[in-house]
Amino acid sequence: MKLKVRKFFRFIPLIHNILKLKSKARRNRNMPEYYKASEKHFFVQKFGSNILKHLNIKVEVEGFENIPSGPCFLTPNHSTYLDPLIIISALWNHGDGERRSREANFVAREEVKQKKTIYKISQLIDTYYIDTKKPREALAILKDFGQHVKKNQTCGVIFPEGTRTRDGKINNFNSGVFLTAQSTYIPLVPVTINNAANALDGNRNGELIVKVKFHPTIKPQQFQTLDKKDFANWVQQIVSKDYIEQVITSNETVKNEYTKRK
Repeated sequence: MKLKVRKFFRFIPLIHNILKLKSKARRNRNMPEYYKASEKHFFVQKFGSNILKHLNIKVEVEGFENIPSGPCFLTPNHSTYLDPLIIISALWNHGDGERRSREANFVAREEVKQKKTIYKISQLIDTYYIDTKKPREALAILKDFGQHVKKNQTCGVIFPEGTRTRDGKINNFNSGVFLTAQSTYIPLVPVTINNAANALDGNRNGELIVKVKFHPTIKPQQFQTLDKKDFANWVQQIVSKDYIEQVITSNETVKNEYTKRK
């Protein structure tokens, strides 16, 4: 069954999941102490899992054991709006024995706020927004984000390309996240996401298997004295090593822009 047909038949469950989480986000905004942090993360984890299921996407995970038990940065490549949900799903325990779910916080571009639904939901898990046109301000926000990750012992997710791919290739990694890792002394886990670029292609058929690989942790003592650009290039090489380029068929990926559509 093509995705656009599946979305038609699954429209009501999809909308139900979105409205349910928006309601929780509204309550959280009006009463910030109403939900515990763990509850809010669980809401988003469950939501992400349901959305991917409705879209017939299965996430396969490799290297989960490489994620440290304490705070860390995750630096995945970026190809679709669904990447945050894919990462959240990869970090969640789906009944895998002793595997412990990890909570994630995200950094996103200021433009994402134009997606009102995404913005409201993202506030549940303390997402930080940066304006890439204001680099000094962005660096300050990244530093605050790092302190938040360290304090709350979470996985801080930053897409170092800064935007989604247009051509199925990995873009150059920006150095901001790596400077932040150095200044906050937080370990970093490179992440490769494969086969996600056409996740929202309405004409794709059947189940889509997206593979997420968590590479071995890079400890602070390994990167503390590196030039930030050398650090960025090193991590990009690790992520790229296991990345498989895709032929882009999804309009969402080709256009690569955040619309004002709710």
